[in-house]
Amino acid sequence: MEVTIQRLAMAYQGNLVEVRGRTGQVFRGIADGVNQRRGMFLRTSPFSRVFIPFFLITSIFLLSRRRRSFF
Repeated sequence: MEVTIQRLAMAYQGNLVEVRGRTGQVFRGIADGVNQRRGMFLRTSPFSRVFIPFFLITSIFLLSRRRRSFF
């Protein structure tokens, strides 16, 4: 079975992750949502979400196995 960025993003939803982009950018936050065709949303603070397109993502690292919530 092939593991793709889309499958990792869906599996890590709700967990603390680190996302590295092709341009060298590093984003850390909670995987908040996944649009299966376009990209993923990363919650970087209680009031801020960042959208990252799949074509810019080179790797996703799981930082914590616990589910975290800001609520």
